Formats: sequence, structure tokens, C-alpha cells
Amino acid sequence: MDGARKIAEWCLHEALPFWVANGWDTVHGGFLESVAFDGSAIRGDVRRVRVQARQIYVFARAYHEGWADNLSRAEEAANLLRQRAWQADGQPGWAHLLTDDGRISDPVRDLYDHAFILLALAWLGRATGNADYFDLADETLAFLDTCMAGSGGGYVESLGGAQLPRRQNPHMHLFEALMALYRATGRPEMLSRARAIKGLFDDIYFDADRAVLREFYDQAWGGARGVAGRTVEPGHLCEWSTLLYEFHRVSGESLSPACEVLYLTAMRHGVNPKTGLLYAAIDPRGQVLDASSRTWMQTEWLRIAILLRGRGIEYASEGVERACAGLFNYYLRDVLLGCWIDRFDAAGNREADCVPASTLYHLFGIVGECMMTPTDAVGWATEPK
Repeated sequence: MDGARKIAEWCLHEALPFWVANGWDTVHGGFLESVAFDGSAIRGDVRRVRVQARQIYVFARAYHEGWADNLSRAEEAANLLRQRAWQADGQPGWAHLLTDDGRISDPVRDLYDHAFILLALAWLGRATGNADYFDLADETLAFLDTCMAGSGGGYVESLGGAQLPRRQNPHMHLFEALMALYRATGRPEMLSRARAIKGLFDDIYFDADRAVLREFYDQAWGGARGVAGRTVEPGHLCEWSTLLYEFHRVSGESLSPACEVLYLTAMRHGVNPKTGLLYAAIDPRGQVLDASSRTWMQTEWLRIAILLRGRGIEYASEGVERACAGLFNYYLRDVLLGCWIDRFDAAGNREADCVPASTLYHLFGIVGECMMTPTDAVGWATEPK
């Protein structure tokens, strides 16, 4: 069994059972934001709406893929979240933060949150066959179009919160959600919306001259000033590479050359030689801005490496091995089964003080690819569907 397959087995047989048993708030309902390293619940903390949506996605997808039978938990969480966060203060859109007992603690409407709500609704509708979830997705998209449309394309960062810098990150996840909605519904409108986000990537986010993806922008989609304008995140280089792959598959259009370009940049400049983990941030010249490393970056590296390996790209096989080694040697080592250590510093010292539930989304995002043999991956990577 290769390292990628072992990661998939760990996700399915250790992580998912752990979070089924320990990730639910038995007092107030909804998913916990995090747990302690001994597996006990952490109570009294704020609940991010995006994390609730991510966990709904995990449980709905796990049911749809035949990995687990916990669809009722996803539906229960979705019902609670709709009651607590969707227009619950009399204003349109989804609130940003909740208390652990379900009251709104921050009424800001955040674009990043709405992207994950849409992803959760796509998979819930797909798993249950209940079109009501797609109707709610339509209402959410209508809210974005009506209330959060931004100048120069895309959407504003928030309503009631910070407007600058504008970020590519929430648009990346909106791109992901729209493709999931297209797969779930078959509606061309969803693919057209995804194509518009890809247009932002092609025209604004991707710096072809430097072979990087820039993170932060001013109001007119010009580069942000100072360090923010120079920030490149190797984890997002890998994540965008995978999403460009997915767009190729769902649309039947040619694979963007940026897919491989971004991965190569991450490998050349984004890997800490001391630990073998991806840096949190570099600049376009490869200078390190933030040498810490988090779990999600390693999972995104692994996912795109598997896909590129499926295209017969030789260097990607080494990438699969290195990404798996980082996960096993750091994030999944010396920790309760089903948990992870989320952050390490530049020297490989652990910095996390709890296990954040948000990371499960990234881990289950790679299970399908990790379960493939190299031969399976060839077909997956080369045949658009």
C-alpha cells in the first residue's frame, strides 16, 4: 500500500469515526469548532459558519461516496445552521459567527462563508436528492449577486466588515462550489458562473511572468501595497492547480497550462528544506515570508501531485511520496488517532494547541484521489467528464 492509500485509509477508518463520535456538540447541537488533544470537546468558543458548512460537506460527501452512513447528521447540522445563521437577524445572507449555543455573535456577511455554504448545499442536494438544498443555493447566489457584487468582477469581501484587501481566496472556494453545483445539478448556469471566476484567475490572480498566484488586491483588482501585494501562498498554488484540473474535467475545455506551472513554483520555492513541509507564504522571488506550515497545505500538495502523476509527469511521483511523508512524519504523528497537529514552525516544532475541525474538509478533499491506483489516476486525469 503506497503512502497516498494509507492516508485514505486513515481518513476513512480513523478520522471519520473519531469526528462522528467526538465532533458534535451534544448540548447545543451543531459541530464543534475544535477538540482538545485528548479528544474532549472545547466549549464556549465561537462557531464559524464556514466550519459548520465544511463539516456538513464532509458528512454529506462521505455518505454520497459510500464511505459512511451519517447523512442524518449532515442534514441535522444544515437545518440548525439555516435556523441560526440564514437571515436570522432579519437581514439577507448568512451571518459570520455564532456562539456555541447558536446565537449570532457577528452579523457580518462574509464572502468566504458563503462559498462554503454553497459547497455544502451542493453535496447535500447530491447526497439526499432533495432539491430544496439547490433552491437554497439559488437564494444564496441571488443574495451574492444583489448585495455583494464587486467592481471589476467577482464580489466584495463582506457586508459590514473589512473591504480591503480584496482576496483571491474566497473566489477560489466559490469556483470550487460552483463546479460542485454544476456536477450536482447539471445546470449550465453553474458552469458559466465558474467560468467567470476562472476569468478572474486568468486575467488577475495568475501572474504568468512570475509563475505565481497573488493573494491580495486593492479595490480595482490592482496589487495590494507592501508585503500583502507580494504574498504568495504555496498551498494555494497547489489548491488552484487542482481546481483548474477539475474545471478541465467538468467543462471538457483544455487544461490550463497554469496548472502545472503553479505546482512547479510551489516545488521550487515553497518547500522548507529542513522539514519537507510547504511554507505558509513566500514572495514571487521565492523569499520566505512565513516559514510556518499547516496541515491543509500538505493535503493540497498531495492531491495535485497524484493528479499530475496520473498524467505521466515523472516528477509528480516524487511529490506524492514527499507530501505523504510530511503528513505522516509531522501532522499525524504522536497524536490521538483521528486527530492531527495543525501547525509547525520553521524548525518543525509543533505550535498547535488544539485540533481544529476545519481541517477535516481538506483531508476529505483528497480521499478520492488517494484511493486511486496510479493506473486509475491516469484515466481520471486525462478524460474529461
